[in-house]
Amino acid sequence: MLVPRKMKKVRIYSVRKNEEAILSALHDLGIFQVEPVSISTELVSSMPQSESYAKLSELSRKIRDLEISLYPSESVDKKLFKNVRELVDAAKQIDIYDRMKKLKENEGAALSSLKVLNESIATLEKISFYDGDLSYLNGSNVSSYVIRNDEETLEKLRSFGRLFIFTGKDYLISVVSKYDQSKFGELCKNEKIDVIPVPSLTGSVKDSLSSEEKRRDDTQGRLIGIRDEIGKISRENYANVAAIREQLEIELKKIDVTSKLSGTDRAFIMEGWVPHDQLGIMNAALHGVTDDEIIIEELETEETPPTSLKNPNGIRLFQFFIRFYSLPQSIEIDPTLIFALVFPIFFGLMIGDVGYGVTILIISVWLIRRVDHPPKKSHVPKFLARFVLMMMSKRSLKILAKAMLPGAIIAIALGIIFDSYFGFTFPIPGTPLPGDPYATYAHINVLSRFALGKLLLISGYTGVAMVSLGLIFGFIINYVHGHMKEAIGKIGWLMVAYSIVILGLEVIYHNSGGLNPITNHLALLAYPMLGIGLGVVIYSEKAQALLEVTTIISHILSYTRLVGILLASAGLAFVFDYLFRGSLHHSIPFMILGFVILIVGQLLNLIIAIFEPGIQGARLIYVEFFSKFYKGNGKEFKPFASPRNYTIKQFSLEPLDGNSKK
Repeated sequence: MLVPRKMKKVRIYSVRKNEEAILSALHDLGIFQVEPVSISTELVSSMPQSESYAKLSELSRKIRDLEISLYPSESVDKKLFKNVRELVDAAKQIDIYDRMKKLKENEGAALSSLKVLNESIATLEKISFYDGDLSYLNGSNVSSYVIRNDEETLEKLRSFGRLFIFTGKDYLISVVSKYDQSKFGELCKNEKIDVIPVPSLTGSVKDSLSSEEKRRDDTQGRLIGIRDEIGKISRENYANVAAIREQLEIELKKIDVTSKLSGTDRAFIMEGWVPHDQLGIMNAALHGVTDDEIIIEELETEETPPTSLKNPNGIRLFQFFIRFYSLPQSIEIDPTLIFALVFPIFFGLMIGDVGYGVTILIISVWLIRRVDHPPKKSHVPKFLARFVLMMMSKRSLKILAKAMLPGAIIAIALGIIFDSYFGFTFPIPGTPLPGDPYATYAHINVLSRFALGKLLLISGYTGVAMVSLGLIFGFIINYVHGHMKEAIGKIGWLMVAYSIVILGLEVIYHNSGGLNPITNHLALLAYPMLGIGLGVVIYSEKAQALLEVTTIISHILSYTRLVGILLASAGLAFVFDYLFRGSLHHSIPFMILGFVILIVGQLLNLIIAIFEPGIQGARLIYVEFFSKFYKGNGKEFKPFASPRNYTIKQFSLEPLDGNSKK
């Protein structure tokens, strides 16, 4: 925590016969990021892509298409493929391609027939009022269409003139000559009249409907039989096909990696990054699979390593917010822990209400469960679901919900202290607070003068602490990397910040007399500190850095928005509750209006309570805190690996005693 995982760049030398074994071991370890080889000589050249790539790629495509045509099935047993030859042989033994192709064609034909039959049946049900032969409605000279029957539509059709119309209760049949068909189509298009062609059938509507329903039942039976057969084949073959597809993709990924390798006819070289704490694991594994026919050299380089963050599970959740801003460089401090501790406090403080906190807690738990266990039928309006998923993925939504849980709990705890339940209060007897006879020391009314002063002071101290921590982090980073001038500059800014804070507090508590160094010892300390701090800043960052003095002040004061948003939320809730309570003393219509105002107002305030604290809490960390030490733009560590859901690793790498076997 607080620092990304330390990375080490290594170079691997070995003979060509060990290439497949080394690549397989590195892939199964999943701790090595392959990089292009930096050696450039005439003796060493890039490795050509294997000739087997095209064959494996075509085989992979064929297997993938087969897997898509099968029904997924759960399988406990995973398959092990010891080498590529065994994998290819397993793929060639699959003999269900033609059978599945025929079944999928039959399934598609049955589905198409069902669609046509269902449309025909639906149309026949609409024209049940017609008692003639259906063959009269369609022929070489006429075509017929079903149209919803209403006065406006009927008027438009009659204006066309050359039509024969059969009318029913809800629908009508319009018979059109082939000669007038194009003009009739233009009329329907211009007047926005929906038309459905009458099926080309013979006999009465009743007999045709019975016949079509029998054909539909037969087709459905045939479709069930086809799908049962596909299901049987899938249960017998899906796990094997999926395992072969997965291993083929892994083998193709290995071949892709060879483009970053260099070497000769007999030997090869590869380079990459590995976490320093896992270098021993990699050494043991590679020496084991090559019988020590390998050299692993640690490289000294000026390159910035890729970034791999290491945080416990509870803290790792907040890496999402750090990545959203920018991934830290591997030589920077990882601020995930700070974000995980501070953000929920900011979020909860800006809400400070039991009712809103409980509601947000319930919504968060519901979202987490909804993402993990999606229902077969959703009752959430589709437009709302699409809007939310357009802004973020289900995974991101789940992370946000989990991140709000601790903040909601803090909001509930503070809401009890603030005696706020959707803005309503339940004061208890006790010593009244100064300036607010309705609040006591047991429960603090945030709208009171006493609470406002204390909360603003707390927010100010919070700003000082966060800005100070950011400057300290900046000092540490610069000092560790030998940037002494920049490190001293951070100390200068700390001195400037603290001297301004001291002077500001003295003004608050002693008015203008607090600035007199003769009568105030703290002021006497602050002035030299301010002068020395400004001098150090000018030395390290030149004179133009003085323009940033106001920025330091504004960043500290910016944390007062914690109280500002809390007061805004409490003020809105108070207004809505006041209007509701006032309506209770009037007539029933006013009481109903007051209740509507209460519900709508509380929903509005709840939406603000969800979004505003989240946005402003993150902003205070991103802008006021990160700006003191954080550069970001790190390159993510992407180890050479693939997920295995159906296959077993080709190499058993645990326990690693230097004798791992293939």
